[in-house]
Amino acid sequence: MAEALTKQEFSLYSLLYLKFADKQFDLNSIRWYFSRQMLKKLVFNLVESGWLKSPVRGIYACISPKDAVSDLFKPKVEMALSESGLSYCFTKASSAEVWSDETYIQRSWEYSPFFVKVLKKDLPKWKQFLDSKEIKFFTEAPSNTVGEFVVLVPVASMKIDFHNGKPVEPLQETISFCEANKDSFEYVLAYLSGKYKKKTTASKEMLAKAREAL
Repeated sequence: MAEALTKQEFSLYSLLYLKFADKQFDLNSIRWYFSRQMLKKLVFNLVESGWLKSPVRGIYACISPKDAVSDLFKPKVEMALSESGLSYCFTKASSAEVWSDETYIQRSWEYSPFFVKVLKKDLPKWKQFLDSKEIKFFTEAPSNTVGEFVVLVPVASMKIDFHNGKPVEPLQETISFCEANKDSFEYVLAYLSGKYKKKTTASKEMLAKAREAL
């Protein structure tokens, strides 16, 4: 899976792609652009990051920019969370997605936050785990990132329910969150009201719209 590059790595990749496109090359072809030691380090990083391939030792070829960039946005967070071995559940907008059977989706391929409630005592383990999986994480939703990322919400204790096989905070907690953010989540309130017969402040118009998905 491709990973983001440093400015220097991207400069070398750009040079290589412009010079060779999908043709194979060896380091002798580009040695005059960088010192031997720096070149070997950068090429190694490009291979490890998924921007170059090496079919045989000492021979390289560029991964196409389209394939490399699209690889950056392949979903991997949910699978990684399930493999963590740590307690967690989806919360906030992510729990709204789960309880609404994903008729509401707050994520897109270019901006895909996962709000995850975790135990405070496990926070260092979560940070280490997500780092090892090369998954971006924050404790507050950022405004300057793209792709998938996790927003950790540390708590002293938590109750975990399961819906559609996913760990999620209890339904009533999700309804309370949606009520507090009604401007963005009125549709979810209407859906939850219709499916679970819960009293919410969703309008009649929104209730009628949500019934189409039930």
